[in-house]
Amino acid sequence: MVKVKICGVTCERDLEGAAEAGADIIGFIVDTSTSPRNISIKEAENLIDRTPSRILSVAVTVFKSLERILEINRSLKPNITQIHGIFDEKILEKISSTVKVVPAVDANSSDAAQKALQYANLSYAILVDTHNEKGFGGTGRIHNWSQSREIRDKVYPARIFLAGGLTPENVRSAIETVEPYGVDVSTGVEAKPGVKDHAKMIEFVRRVKEAEKS
Repeated sequence: MVKVKICGVTCERDLEGAAEAGADIIGFIVDTSTSPRNISIKEAENLIDRTPSRILSVAVTVFKSLERILEINRSLKPNITQIHGIFDEKILEKISSTVKVVPAVDANSSDAAQKALQYANLSYAILVDTHNEKGFGGTGRIHNWSQSREIRDKVYPARIFLAGGLTPENVRSAIETVEPYGVDVSTGVEAKPGVKDHAKMIEFVRRVKEAEKS
């Protein structure tokens, strides 16, 4: 079963909507001022506390320092921590000793597959995303899914989450091409940056389940 992660949830209303839509995993962006979906540690703590137990909570952040990541984990106690930015295997190993970790790799980077292989044994899963000059994720941009498929095949049976420009309209094709463990959506189910469209969330989950049956 392909897991659905809805990321960038900023308020209780959207948390409830994502849960009702059938999300398996919900992400909360913290300590990332460049993101329109960034919320405070206090806000994230409140939302994670309200996340239904059947749903995994994810603290999503850009790496600044090991100490800061550990501080976020202590404060929020998420099920998973998703890390974007620049870090190495030693850092990842230390983080993974305290929490399930999902490092992000840029599908368009020439060393994406190499990084994914290096991270695989230390991670709960690898996020394959589309980066640009404005940010490490949440760009709403699609990359060539054949690149993600190559990464998926190289690291298998390690888990891959596919992200980057996914929408209700294209997620089925993405799943059929990449066969990921899960799909990660943010921009593609929004009414505007930081505000989710509940009908789009429902339709996204429906399309994922539809793809599984094909």
